Amino acid sequence: MEQYGEQTERGGSAFFAGCSAFCWESEEGLRFFGRNFDFDRFDAGSRVLFLPRGEEIGALLGDGAREGFPAAYAMTGMGTLSLPVPVLYDGVNECGLAGGQLYFREHAHYLHTAPAGRLPVQPGLALTCALASCADVEEAIAAFTQRYALLAAPLMGAVPPLHWFFADRTGASAVIEPAAGGVRVYRGAGAMTNSPPYGWHRANLLNYAHIRAQDYAEAPEGQAPCFSGSGAAGLPGDWSSPSRFVRLSFLRGLCVRGKGENEAAAFTFRILENVAFPLGMVRVHAAGEPPEEGVSPYDYTVYSCAAGLHSLRYYWTSYRNPQVRFADLAALRGEKGRAVFAVDDAPAFAAARREGTGTRHAR
Repeated sequence: MEQYGEQTERGGSAFFAGCSAFCWESEEGLRFFGRNFDFDRFDAGSRVLFLPRGEEIGALLGDGAREGFPAAYAMTGMGTLSLPVPVLYDGVNECGLAGGQLYFREHAHYLHTAPAGRLPVQPGLALTCALASCADVEEAIAAFTQRYALLAAPLMGAVPPLHWFFADRTGASAVIEPAAGGVRVYRGAGAMTNSPPYGWHRANLLNYAHIRAQDYAEAPEGQAPCFSGSGAAGLPGDWSSPSRFVRLSFLRGLCVRGKGENEAAAFTFRILENVAFPLGMVRVHAAGEPPEEGVSPYDYTVYSCAAGLHSLRYYWTSYRNPQVRFADLAALRGEKGRAVFAVDDAPAFAAARREGTGTRHAR
């Protein structure tokens, strides 16, 4: 584990947010990254962004300081243009590396000053920096453990407590967590939610070793079950981070993966639906306490996304509009300037395709 030194700071605890992420592959080996963005607000500047090679990437902003570098790789993902530099919350780059930042409340530790030779990076900018400069998971790990110094410097008025999940088209994946003693790396992680740390979540899976896809033939007292799904009895169904991690881990391990790009992408969204926050079930503001404008009293799944790591398509849906849309990085990556795509949060429906008039029955 790379030692950060003694000067660390816990990320603020005022971030009541969820988020879930996972990776898997289609039946023929096409790899996908999927993510739910669970929060009580969505920055007004948020869009699906294409950022070209050479785009100026911010690493540190504020107090007269400015650090950054030009992007080596083109990328696309959900992000915001509300800052002097574009910021991605998740995305995929032209090398097939995908990643997302997730909240890590009460467990994120950051430095106050950057050691010599390290690039000072605000946590909220680290994901964009990694996608701009890393070709695969191992390069992302090296960036966080050897090149970056994650600083407790406010961004948009706060220091978000974060950890990161990455996957690439080779099948490699990793969770990266800024801990008290330094940056911890968990290679081969298939899923991540929020606090506690990843190691705790992995150990907690042992409590659910009985979960399986096959129904149990008998219930207690020798009774035959009168329902399907008994193999998953006891799988937690709430929206806490531990429960979502357990559910997501078994879903990605047991569910049918789909054939081809389109079916596998559609099935990725089906997995994400099973760990999404329904609007109204996770209240984060006291009843009668009016939230600020543009803020919901509930955490909910603002959007879900999936990235095809071979096709380089970035797919997304929003809470109010479940139609799947995508931006095609493979087609965009040669462009010299940014491209911006609307999230399209208004409900939208497609008319059914009529196949024929049917058969008239003789009287």
